[in-house]
Amino acid sequence: MDAEDPKDDATESAITRVYLALLQQPSPSRTLLVAQGIPGDTVDRTLTVLHNRGLIRTKPGGSWDVVPPDIALTAHAAELERRARAARGAAHELSQVFFQARSGGQHRTEGVRSLSSLDDLHSASAEIVSTARTSVRAMRDRSRRTEVLFAAPMAAHRERSLSADGTVLVMRTTYEVGVLDIPGAGEVLEARAAGGEQFRFVETLPFSVLLADESAAVVDVSRHDPAGGGSLLVRNPALVQGLSHLVEAVWRLGAPAGRARTAGLDRRDTAILTLLAAGASDATIARQSGISQRTVERRVRALMDQLGAGTRFQAGVQAARRGWL
Repeated sequence: MDAEDPKDDATESAITRVYLALLQQPSPSRTLLVAQGIPGDTVDRTLTVLHNRGLIRTKPGGSWDVVPPDIALTAHAAELERRARAARGAAHELSQVFFQARSGGQHRTEGVRSLSSLDDLHSASAEIVSTARTSVRAMRDRSRRTEVLFAAPMAAHRERSLSADGTVLVMRTTYEVGVLDIPGAGEVLEARAAGGEQFRFVETLPFSVLLADESAAVVDVSRHDPAGGGSLLVRNPALVQGLSHLVEAVWRLGAPAGRARTAGLDRRDTAILTLLAAGASDATIARQSGISQRTVERRVRALMDQLGAGTRFQAGVQAARRGWL
Protein backbone atom coordinates (compact mmCIF):
# COMPACT_ATOMS: atom_id res chain seq x y z
CA MET A 1 0.00 0.00 0.00
CA ASP A 2 1.28 3.50 -0.88
CA ALA A 3 2.04 5.33 2.37
CA GLU A 4 1.08 8.66 0.78
CA ASP A 5 -2.27 7.50 -0.47
CA PRO A 6 -3.80 4.82 1.79
CA LYS A 7 -7.03 3.38 0.51
CA ASP A 8 -7.93 1.08 3.41
CA ASP A 9 -10.59 2.53 5.75
CA ALA A 10 -8.86 1.05 8.82
CA THR A 11 -5.56 2.68 7.85
CA GLU A 12 -7.25 6.06 7.32
CA SER A 13 -8.94 5.68 10.70
CA ALA A 14 -5.55 5.02 12.34
CA ILE A 15 -4.08 8.10 10.66
CA THR A 16 -6.91 10.23 12.01
CA ARG A 17 -6.46 8.78 15.51
CA VAL A 18 -2.72 9.51 15.53
CA TYR A 19 -3.19 13.00 14.12
CA LEU A 20 -5.76 13.89 16.78
CA ALA A 21 -3.41 12.56 19.48
CA LEU A 22 -0.59 14.71 18.10
CA LEU A 23 -2.79 17.81 18.13
CA GLN A 24 -3.50 17.29 21.84
CA GLN A 25 0.16 16.93 22.87
CA PRO A 26 2.21 20.09 23.46
CA SER A 27 5.43 18.16 22.65
CA PRO A 28 4.31 15.11 20.66
CA SER A 29 6.63 12.14 20.23
CA ARG A 30 6.49 8.50 19.19
CA THR A 31 7.01 7.42 22.80
CA LEU A 32 3.94 9.32 24.00
CA LEU A 33 1.82 7.89 21.19
CA VAL A 34 2.83 4.31 22.03
CA ALA A 35 2.15 5.04 25.71
CA GLN A 36 -1.44 5.90 24.73
CA GLY A 37 -1.92 2.35 23.47
CA ILE A 38 -1.27 2.86 19.77
CA PRO A 39 0.83 -0.02 18.35
CA GLY A 40 4.37 1.00 17.41
CA ASP A 41 4.10 -0.19 13.80
CA THR A 42 0.88 1.79 13.39
CA VAL A 43 2.56 4.89 14.80
CA ASP A 44 5.52 4.53 12.43
CA ARG A 45 3.32 3.99 9.38
CA THR A 46 0.90 6.81 10.10
CA LEU A 47 3.59 9.32 11.08
CA THR A 48 5.19 8.74 7.69
CA VAL A 49 1.87 9.46 5.95
CA LEU A 50 1.25 12.59 8.04
CA HIS A 51 4.77 13.81 7.25
CA ASN A 52 4.26 13.19 3.52
CA ARG A 53 0.99 15.12 3.65
CA GLY A 54 2.72 18.09 5.25
CA LEU A 55 0.73 17.85 8.48
CA ILE A 56 3.77 17.32 10.73
CA ARG A 57 7.52 18.03 10.62
CA THR A 58 10.37 16.04 12.17
CA LYS A 59 12.49 17.58 14.93
CA PRO A 60 15.89 16.55 16.24
CA GLY A 61 15.72 13.77 18.80
CA GLY A 62 12.77 11.92 17.24
CA SER A 63 9.97 14.28 18.27
CA TRP A 64 7.48 15.88 15.91
CA ASP A 65 6.27 19.40 15.32
CA VAL A 66 2.59 19.66 14.30
CA VAL A 67 1.94 22.21 11.56
CA PRO A 68 -1.09 24.41 12.46
CA PRO A 69 -4.11 22.65 10.89
CA ASP A 70 -5.48 25.79 9.22
CA ILE A 71 -2.23 26.01 7.26
CA ALA A 72 -1.44 22.32 6.78
CA LEU A 73 -4.91 21.09 5.83
CA THR A 74 -5.44 23.98 3.41
CA ALA A 75 -2.13 23.19 1.73
CA HIS A 76 -2.98 19.46 1.63
CA ALA A 77 -6.37 20.18 0.07
CA ALA A 78 -4.71 22.39 -2.55
CA GLU A 79 -2.29 19.60 -3.40
CA LEU A 80 -5.14 17.12 -3.82
CA GLU A 81 -6.90 19.58 -6.12
CA ARG A 82 -3.67 20.00 -8.14
CA ARG A 83 -3.40 16.23 -8.55
CA ALA A 84 -7.04 16.02 -9.62
CA ARG A 85 -6.49 18.73 -12.24
CA ALA A 86 -3.42 16.93 -13.52
CA ALA A 87 -5.36 13.66 -13.77
CA ARG A 88 -8.21 15.34 -15.64
CA GLY A 89 -5.73 17.10 -17.89
CA ALA A 90 -4.19 13.76 -18.85
CA ALA A 91 -7.59 12.32 -19.74
CA HIS A 92 -7.36 13.29 -23.41
CA GLU A 93 -3.94 11.74 -24.02
CA LEU A 94 -4.79 8.58 -22.08
CA SER A 95 -8.13 8.26 -23.87
CA GLN A 96 -6.36 8.48 -27.21
CA VAL A 97 -4.07 5.62 -26.22
CA PHE A 98 -6.98 3.58 -24.84
CA PHE A 99 -9.27 3.91 -27.83
CA GLN A 100 -6.49 3.54 -30.37
CA ALA A 101 -5.43 0.27 -28.77
CA ARG A 102 -8.99 -1.03 -28.99
CA SER A 103 -9.81 0.13 -32.49
CA GLY A 104 -7.86 -2.69 -34.14
CA GLY A 105 -10.27 -3.90 -36.81
CA GLN A 106 -12.22 -0.67 -37.26
CA HIS A 107 -12.04 1.20 -40.53
CA ARG A 108 -10.26 4.59 -40.38
CA THR A 109 -9.73 7.52 -42.65
CA GLU A 110 -7.75 10.55 -41.56
CA GLY A 111 -9.52 12.12 -38.60
CA VAL A 112 -12.53 9.76 -38.81
CA ARG A 113 -13.16 6.51 -36.96
CA SER A 114 -16.13 4.30 -37.72
CA LEU A 115 -18.16 2.95 -34.80
CA SER A 116 -19.85 -0.41 -34.98
CA SER A 117 -21.92 -0.69 -31.80
CA LEU A 118 -23.83 1.22 -29.14
CA ASP A 119 -20.92 0.54 -26.78
CA ASP A 120 -18.62 2.24 -29.30
CA LEU A 121 -21.00 5.20 -29.42
CA HIS A 122 -21.04 5.45 -25.64
CA SER A 123 -17.25 5.22 -25.37
CA ALA A 124 -16.64 7.74 -28.16
CA SER A 125 -19.10 10.20 -26.63
CA ALA A 126 -17.46 9.87 -23.22
CA GLU A 127 -14.05 10.30 -24.86
CA ILE A 128 -14.80 13.65 -26.49
CA VAL A 129 -16.84 15.06 -23.58
CA SER A 130 -13.93 14.31 -21.23
CA THR A 131 -11.71 16.58 -23.34
CA ALA A 132 -14.17 19.48 -23.82
CA ARG A 133 -12.90 22.82 -22.49
CA THR A 134 -15.83 25.23 -22.89
CA SER A 135 -18.94 23.62 -24.38
CA VAL A 136 -20.74 20.48 -25.44
CA ARG A 137 -23.41 21.03 -28.11
CA ALA A 138 -25.71 18.47 -29.63
CA MET A 139 -28.69 17.76 -31.82
CA ARG A 140 -30.53 14.55 -30.95
CA ASP A 141 -33.14 12.62 -32.86
CA ARG A 142 -35.08 9.73 -31.37
CA SER A 143 -32.26 7.27 -31.98
CA ARG A 144 -31.54 4.11 -30.06
CA ARG A 145 -28.59 5.89 -28.48
CA THR A 146 -30.86 8.73 -27.28
CA GLU A 147 -33.23 6.17 -25.73
CA VAL A 148 -30.30 4.55 -23.90
CA LEU A 149 -29.10 7.98 -22.76
CA PHE A 150 -32.54 8.85 -21.38
CA ALA A 151 -32.60 5.56 -19.44
CA ALA A 152 -29.60 6.64 -17.32
CA PRO A 153 -30.20 7.34 -13.60
CA MET A 154 -31.73 10.75 -12.87
CA ALA A 155 -28.70 11.71 -10.79
CA ALA A 156 -26.54 11.44 -13.90
CA HIS A 157 -28.81 13.85 -15.80
CA ARG A 158 -28.76 16.39 -12.95
CA GLU A 159 -24.98 16.35 -12.63
CA ARG A 160 -23.24 19.36 -14.13
CA SER A 161 -20.51 18.61 -16.67
CA LEU A 162 -17.05 19.99 -15.95
CA SER A 163 -13.96 20.48 -18.10
CA ALA A 164 -10.59 19.02 -17.16
CA ASP A 165 -9.75 22.17 -15.18
CA GLY A 166 -13.07 22.15 -13.34
CA THR A 167 -14.86 24.80 -15.43
CA VAL A 168 -18.61 24.26 -15.84
CA LEU A 169 -19.26 23.38 -19.49
CA VAL A 170 -21.97 25.08 -21.52
CA MET A 171 -24.41 22.29 -22.44
CA ARG A 172 -26.81 23.00 -25.32
CA THR A 173 -29.01 20.55 -27.20
CA THR A 174 -31.67 20.72 -29.89
CA TYR A 175 -34.06 17.78 -29.57
CA GLU A 176 -36.39 16.30 -32.12
CA VAL A 177 -39.92 16.55 -30.74
CA GLY A 178 -40.20 12.77 -31.07
CA VAL A 179 -37.90 12.29 -28.07
CA LEU A 180 -40.80 13.45 -25.90
CA ASP A 181 -42.47 10.13 -26.64
CA ILE A 182 -39.65 8.24 -24.91
CA PRO A 183 -41.07 7.00 -21.58
CA GLY A 184 -40.14 9.42 -18.79
CA ALA A 185 -38.75 11.99 -21.23
CA GLY A 186 -40.36 14.92 -19.41
CA GLU A 187 -38.68 14.02 -16.12
CA VAL A 188 -35.36 13.39 -17.86
CA LEU A 189 -35.40 16.78 -19.60
CA GLU A 190 -36.36 18.50 -16.38
CA ALA A 191 -33.40 16.83 -14.65
CA ARG A 192 -31.06 17.82 -17.48
CA ALA A 193 -32.29 21.41 -17.24
CA ALA A 194 -31.50 21.32 -13.51
CA GLY A 195 -28.02 20.13 -14.48
CA GLY A 196 -27.51 23.21 -16.63
CA GLU A 197 -28.49 21.97 -20.08
CA GLN A 198 -30.22 24.45 -22.37
CA PHE A 199 -32.47 22.91 -25.00
CA ARG A 200 -34.87 23.60 -27.83
CA PHE A 201 -37.09 21.46 -30.02
CA VAL A 202 -37.46 21.02 -33.77
CA GLU A 203 -39.95 18.90 -35.64
CA THR A 204 -37.55 16.26 -36.97
CA LEU A 205 -33.84 15.46 -37.34
CA PRO A 206 -32.12 12.95 -39.67
CA PHE A 207 -29.48 11.84 -37.13
CA SER A 208 -27.76 12.93 -33.93
CA VAL A 209 -24.51 14.87 -33.50
CA LEU A 210 -22.49 15.49 -30.33
CA LEU A 211 -19.80 18.21 -30.44
CA ALA A 212 -17.01 18.96 -27.98
CA ASP A 213 -15.97 22.58 -28.58
CA GLU A 214 -14.77 22.76 -32.20
CA SER A 215 -12.37 19.84 -31.85
CA ALA A 216 -14.33 16.58 -32.08
CA ALA A 217 -17.77 15.20 -32.90
CA VAL A 218 -19.72 11.97 -32.73
CA VAL A 219 -22.28 11.29 -35.47
CA ASP A 220 -24.96 8.89 -34.24
CA VAL A 221 -27.02 7.04 -36.87
CA SER A 222 -28.45 4.43 -34.51
CA ARG A 223 -31.94 5.52 -35.55
CA HIS A 224 -31.21 3.81 -38.86
CA ASP A 225 -29.14 0.96 -37.41
CA PRO A 226 -30.23 0.31 -33.80
CA ALA A 227 -26.98 -1.60 -33.22
CA GLY A 228 -25.06 1.65 -33.80
CA GLY A 229 -23.22 0.58 -36.95
CA GLY A 230 -22.21 3.34 -39.35
CA SER A 231 -21.81 5.96 -36.64
CA LEU A 232 -18.61 8.02 -36.60
CA LEU A 233 -16.07 9.65 -34.31
CA VAL A 234 -14.82 12.71 -36.19
CA ARG A 235 -11.66 14.71 -35.49
CA ASN A 236 -11.01 15.93 -39.03
CA PRO A 237 -11.05 19.75 -38.60
CA ALA A 238 -13.03 20.48 -41.78
CA LEU A 239 -15.69 17.86 -41.00
CA VAL A 240 -15.97 19.00 -37.39
CA GLN A 241 -16.41 22.60 -38.57
CA GLY A 242 -19.14 21.56 -40.99
CA LEU A 243 -20.96 19.60 -38.29
CA SER A 244 -20.63 22.59 -35.95
CA HIS A 245 -22.35 24.84 -38.51
CA LEU A 246 -25.09 22.24 -38.90
CA VAL A 247 -25.71 22.01 -35.15
CA GLU A 248 -25.85 25.81 -34.90
CA ALA A 249 -28.29 26.07 -37.80
CA VAL A 250 -30.57 23.48 -36.19
CA TRP A 251 -30.38 25.37 -32.88
CA ARG A 252 -31.53 28.55 -34.63
CA LEU A 253 -34.44 26.67 -36.17
CA GLY A 254 -35.61 25.89 -32.65
CA ALA A 255 -35.63 29.57 -31.71
CA PRO A 256 -38.97 31.04 -30.56
CA ALA A 257 -39.16 33.91 -33.05
CA GLY A 258 -41.86 33.25 -35.61
CA ARG A 259 -42.48 29.66 -34.53
CA ALA A 260 -46.13 29.90 -33.48
CA ARG A 261 -48.12 27.26 -35.35
CA THR A 262 -51.56 27.57 -33.92
CA ALA A 263 -54.15 30.33 -33.79
CA GLY A 264 -54.08 32.44 -30.64
CA LEU A 265 -50.34 32.14 -29.96
CA ASP A 266 -48.39 35.33 -30.54
CA ARG A 267 -44.62 35.73 -30.54
CA ARG A 268 -44.63 36.59 -26.83
CA ASP A 269 -46.50 33.41 -25.83
CA THR A 270 -44.23 31.29 -28.02
CA ALA A 271 -41.18 32.80 -26.33
CA ILE A 272 -42.68 32.17 -22.90
CA LEU A 273 -43.40 28.53 -23.74
CA THR A 274 -39.91 27.98 -25.09
CA LEU A 275 -38.35 29.35 -21.93
CA LEU A 276 -40.71 27.25 -19.84
CA ALA A 277 -39.51 24.17 -21.71
CA ALA A 278 -35.96 25.16 -20.80
CA GLY A 279 -36.89 25.38 -17.11
CA ALA A 280 -36.58 29.17 -16.83
CA SER A 281 -38.05 31.06 -13.85
CA ASP A 282 -40.66 33.83 -14.19
CA ALA A 283 -37.97 36.41 -13.44
CA THR A 284 -35.75 35.05 -16.22
CA ILE A 285 -38.65 34.95 -18.68
CA ALA A 286 -39.54 38.54 -17.81
CA ARG A 287 -35.98 39.67 -18.47
CA GLN A 288 -35.73 37.74 -21.74
CA SER A 289 -39.15 38.82 -23.00
CA GLY A 290 -39.02 42.45 -21.89
CA ILE A 291 -42.31 42.28 -19.97
CA SER A 292 -43.15 42.50 -16.28
CA GLN A 293 -42.96 39.45 -14.04
CA ARG A 294 -46.64 39.90 -13.11
CA THR A 295 -47.58 39.70 -16.79
CA VAL A 296 -45.44 36.59 -17.18
CA GLU A 297 -47.14 34.91 -14.22
CA ARG A 298 -50.58 35.68 -15.66
CA ARG A 299 -49.67 34.41 -19.15
CA VAL A 300 -47.99 31.27 -17.76
CA ARG A 301 -51.15 30.37 -15.82
CA ALA A 302 -53.33 30.95 -18.89
CA LEU A 303 -51.03 28.83 -21.08
CA MET A 304 -50.92 26.02 -18.50
CA ASP A 305 -54.73 25.98 -18.43
CA GLN A 306 -54.88 25.97 -22.22
CA LEU A 307 -52.45 23.04 -22.40
CA GLY A 308 -53.98 21.14 -19.48
CA ALA A 309 -50.57 21.10 -17.80
CA GLY A 310 -50.13 20.61 -14.06
CA THR A 311 -46.67 22.19 -13.89
CA ARG A 312 -44.74 24.89 -15.71
CA PHE A 313 -42.31 22.40 -17.18
CA GLN A 314 -45.16 20.19 -18.43
CA ALA A 315 -46.54 23.24 -20.23
CA GLY A 316 -43.32 23.64 -22.18
CA VAL A 317 -43.17 19.93 -22.98
CA GLN A 318 -46.82 19.81 -24.05
CA ALA A 319 -46.33 22.84 -26.29
CA ALA A 320 -43.38 21.14 -27.97
CA ARG A 321 -45.35 17.90 -28.35
CA ARG A 322 -48.17 19.79 -30.10
CA GLY A 323 -45.71 21.52 -32.44
CA TRP A 324 -46.23 24.98 -30.97
CA LEU A 325 -42.48 25.55 -30.64
